[in-house]
Amino acid sequence: MMLDTSPETQATIRKNTSWIITLSIVLIVLGIIAILMPIVATIVSVSVFGWIFLIAGIVRLVKSFQSKPIRGFWLGLVIGIVYIIAGLILLSNLLAGAVTLTLVLASIFILEGIVEIIASIKARTGSHLSWLVLVDGMITLILGIFVSYGWPNNSFWLIGLYVGISLIFSGASLLSIATATRKALALN
Repeated sequence: MMLDTSPETQATIRKNTSWIITLSIVLIVLGIIAILMPIVATIVSVSVFGWIFLIAGIVRLVKSFQSKPIRGFWLGLVIGIVYIIAGLILLSNLLAGAVTLTLVLASIFILEGIVEIIASIKARTGSHLSWLVLVDGMITLILGIFVSYGWPNNSFWLIGLYVGISLIFSGASLLSIATATRKALALN
């Protein structure tokens, strides 16, 4: 695949990849900080979740009043109120929110692991990659059991650690894309 190598395009790509590289480095640094300070990262993450729920609830509530009374009003109203209550609960007690979110995370991992294991067994006859889904399911299930076994004691650091690892991988992914783009540009 040939890239457009006009000087304007090259300048735009360099400028954009510079921003992406900067963002990548910021994400990696934030990830390292989150891993080194997982309790602080957990509290910040729970606070962000609380604000997201609160804002989503308000938006959902407003949207329900904009809908036609016959279609979706009550559902939107109830969902909006539930989101607002969840957001307020998370924001009013961040540590209890961390405990709750950790339990939800453990439950999701366990359920996802079980579903992936079942899916891999059912797909075994039709796919040569079903073993990969099986391994993924087993690891996810074990992770869910590990998280639930340590609950609630791990609630104060686990979310922060997870966020830190996620930030590092996101930063590394963006960094690799930006550097690969620059290398492809240099080859043309």
